[in-house]
Amino acid sequence: MFDFNLFSLTTLGQLITLALIFAIAWISQFILGRIFMALEMRLRHVPWARHLPAITLSVLPPLLGWWLTWLAINTFETFDWTTILLSWVPPLFTLWFFYRLADTLIRVNSRAAQAQVWRKKVLLPIAIFAAFLYGFGLLDDFLNLGSLADENLQNITVGTVLAGLAIIAFFIFLSRVVFRFLEEGFLPEVGFEPGLTHAVSTLMAYVILIVGAVAGLAVTGVNLTTLTVIAGGLSIGLGFGLQQIVSNFVSGFILMFDRSISPGDVIEISDTVGAVQNIGIRSIIIKTATNREVIIPNSHFLSDMMTNLTRTDRIVRVDIKVGVSYDADPLEVEQALLEAAQHPQVLEEPVPSVQFRDFGDSSLDFALLVWINDPMRIPALTSDLRYRIWDSLKRRNIEIPFPQRDLHIRSGIMWPSGNANSHPVEENLNQGQE
Repeated sequence: MFDFNLFSLTTLGQLITLALIFAIAWISQFILGRIFMALEMRLRHVPWARHLPAITLSVLPPLLGWWLTWLAINTFETFDWTTILLSWVPPLFTLWFFYRLADTLIRVNSRAAQAQVWRKKVLLPIAIFAAFLYGFGLLDDFLNLGSLADENLQNITVGTVLAGLAIIAFFIFLSRVVFRFLEEGFLPEVGFEPGLTHAVSTLMAYVILIVGAVAGLAVTGVNLTTLTVIAGGLSIGLGFGLQQIVSNFVSGFILMFDRSISPGDVIEISDTVGAVQNIGIRSIIIKTATNREVIIPNSHFLSDMMTNLTRTDRIVRVDIKVGVSYDADPLEVEQALLEAAQHPQVLEEPVPSVQFRDFGDSSLDFALLVWINDPMRIPALTSDLRYRIWDSLKRRNIEIPFPQRDLHIRSGIMWPSGNANSHPVEENLNQGQE
């Protein structure tokens, strides 16, 4: 493959130089590792930048090797020495750079097990295949494979497709970095409300993704004017099957900018109560008191009635209805209920109170009104207070009645046939005895 004398001084010089370059590039990550680890610890509270030291450290060896190789090539050419071996190495450092970059991006954005699968089954085979093609001088031919040319597809090749995918992947990563920077850093610091912060951050992330998609298509060689045809086709699709998707998409942005709900709010919709975990473009995820995550399409929040329990204040009132016997003293009942309200989670201000609601069919109806600052604790608190109410009433011998009905049987009603002087009930009893 190479036309050179293996045992010449220049060849040995190139081999020694390459060995030194690879050694320096490899050792550099261990030498600088402590510095970057310390920097990563300092940036761990900066969401958008906490992974930058790890990414930089991962690509530093190939970048350093690439730079040292070109420095060696220029030095050798100054002395008119052969640089065949040295000139062959920079693309390998480029391949190593993209491999380390992709591996690190996947590692910091996914779980360890998933990153391991990506590394072994995707990245490593691609890197080995690319190195094999380059080693046999087939990489350029492969990248130019499948050249297409017409008015809509302008010289699309494997190389342009890979370049387009790389650009799209870069913009995806950039959108996440910008989203985290705005969502968890810049916008809250300048005083944006949580709902508006999430809306602006999400919108900026989607704008970056759209720009990345257009840039990727342009690099690939797709004529962007054909996108108008695609848009026309999508408009037809919207008329048939995508109305709900578009409705959820538009509703998502309306909810974000309307700021009627924000992440962390406790809401009630369609008899479901839970805390808002995430406001997405298609749906909103809420977590109930039973630790279940409910996914609700955004359009439901605009068409159905929704109650936000914590939009302006997290303090909510809990009403517990109690019925007691008509023999009970209402003032004593009030004292019993207020005593039961002495619960650690019940707020002292506003003070608990008791309302005499109604004279029921079987009971005197009261309601204990207490206030708490955690709506997600309402079911548990209600249960605790009912236990305390039962004990408090029992100590005072106040009865909690069950529904009763008195049945009055009127006498003197004649059966349609039979003895007019006989009593209906007595007649039935006599028939039973016979």
